[in-house]
Amino acid sequence: IAYRRAQQVGDMAGKTQDVDVVLLGDSLTQLWPDASVQDTFGPRTLNLGVGSDRTQNVLWRLQDERYGRLSPRTVFLMIGTNSLGSGDKTCAIREAIGQIVERIDAVWRKPFRVVVGILPRGKKSLFRDAERLSVNGEVKALLLKRGHAVMVDEAEAAFRCEDDQCPTFTADMVHLSPQGYAALGTAIRGALSAAKQP
Repeated sequence: IAYRRAQQVGDMAGKTQDVDVVLLGDSLTQLWPDASVQDTFGPRTLNLGVGSDRTQNVLWRLQDERYGRLSPRTVFLMIGTNSLGSGDKTCAIREAIGQIVERIDAVWRKPFRVVVGILPRGKKSLFRDAERLSVNGEVKALLLKRGHAVMVDEAEAAFRCEDDQCPTFTADMVHLSPQGYAALGTAIRGALSAAKQP
């Protein structure tokens, strides 16, 4: 299924020209309802999320020349939870996300980047939490250094849960519920407004 989705994504990237915003990520991005995506970014948005993707998959995918045919003004990135869940070392996750940002800049001539850090996951948001926060902090520092980007910090508070279940997540405490996607959109719109970006 993931392979077929990856092929579909490549075809979409190759055929679609009239796009202002490109979304990159794993199933959290892929499953984002179209109506909520458009409420957040507008109608000229292309969702290129692929379920099960880890950081290295996105980095590899961006080598596909079809992606370069797009000319987005804004690129959204939400990646890393599958890498965290697969036991990847935090240094590897951090380095890979940094390489993805560099690749985005190379492919699309440094568009404005909207990045959501790795969201809390697991019961009471405790799964590898200190490591997750460390990665997010280093990614934010990287974005501040490179500029022309925003880290959506508000997402952290919106998705942290003190109970075994949380209304912003589905039962697996990894994937987002409709309420979760609404909270994500609110956090992104707030961050974009603060950054005064379209």
